Amino acid sequence: MPLEAPGTAEERTGTRAEVRAKLRPKVNHKRKLRILAAVDKPCYMQLSRILFLSFTCLLGLQAGVQAQSAQEVVSKYLAALGGKEKLQSINSLYREGVAVLDGGAQIMVKTWRVYDRLYREELSSASGKLVIIVTPNRGWYSAPGSGGLFKPLTPDQYRALVPEIDPAGPLVDYNQKGNKIELAGRDTVQGEPCYKLRVYFPSGNAATYSIDAKTGYSLKSTYRGNTLLSSIFPDESPLNRLAAAPAGQVTTEFSDYKIIPGGYIFPYTIALSPYGAKVTIKKVEVNGNVDADALSRPK
Repeated sequence: MPLEAPGTAEERTGTRAEVRAKLRPKVNHKRKLRILAAVDKPCYMQLSRILFLSFTCLLGLQAGVQAQSAQEVVSKYLAALGGKEKLQSINSLYREGVAVLDGGAQIMVKTWRVYDRLYREELSSASGKLVIIVTPNRGWYSAPGSGGLFKPLTPDQYRALVPEIDPAGPLVDYNQKGNKIELAGRDTVQGEPCYKLRVYFPSGNAATYSIDAKTGYSLKSTYRGNTLLSSIFPDESPLNRLAAAPAGQVTTEFSDYKIIPGGYIFPYTIALSPYGAKVTIKKVEVNGNVDADALSRPK
C-alpha cells in the first residue's frame, strides 16, 4: 500500500518550495521571544552584576594602593631607612659637608647630634665661624667676629632648635616624643609623587615632610624659619647669604641617598631654599667617639 505524502491535498498543491513552506511547523515568534527573555534576562543581569562587582573590586584595590593613612606613611618612611629599630640604635650622629652658595662661596658645615644630650652646628667660611649649641635645657650661639663670645639663644630660637637634638628624627616614636602627625595631601618633588606629612611639635612649631610614595624617602621638608641667622651674621660675612631668607617658609630638599657601614641610610645632597645653598655631605659617622660634654660647653 503506497504511503501518502504528509499534509492535505490542498497543502500538497503548488510548487515544491510552496509545498515545503506550507508543511513547515508553525512557530509562535512572540512566545519564543518571551521564553528567550525569561531565560536571558537573569543571565544578563547576573553577568552585569559580575562585571559591576569586578569593576568595584578593582577600584577598591586601586584605592587601597593609593590611599594611605599618616601612620602608614610613617611606617613606609621608617622601613625605607632600615626600620624603626635601626634608627633607634643611633645614639650619636656626626655629619660633615660643604655648602656652595649661588655666587660660588663655600661654607664648611659640621653637625653633631647626641641623643638626649646635644645638638651642635658649626658653619665656617673665610670671614668667620658660627657655632650653635643646644642641650635639653639651654642653648647658645657664637657669631663670626665675636671673638668666640657665646650668647644665649632666645626662647623662640631655642624651641625651634630643640628637636635637632634627636639623631633619629621626629618620626621615630613620634607619640612618645609628643609629636602629632597628620596627612596633608600630595606633593611632587624631583618629579616623584609624594605624601605630605605634617608634624606638630610640643614647642608649638610645625614642619611638613614630603615622603616619596615609591621609595619612602623624605625628599623635602618645609618649616617656618626663624631670625636666628639674620640676627647674628655681620653684613660683610659670606655667611650672611644664609641669613638673607625671611622668617617665613624654609624648604630643604634631600637626594642622593646612600647606605653607609652598619646599614644606615642618609641623603648626601641637601638643597636649602630660599638660602640658595647646596650642601654635599662628605662624611657621616654613626655612634662614633663623641665627647658630648666638651661639645656642649659654650667655648
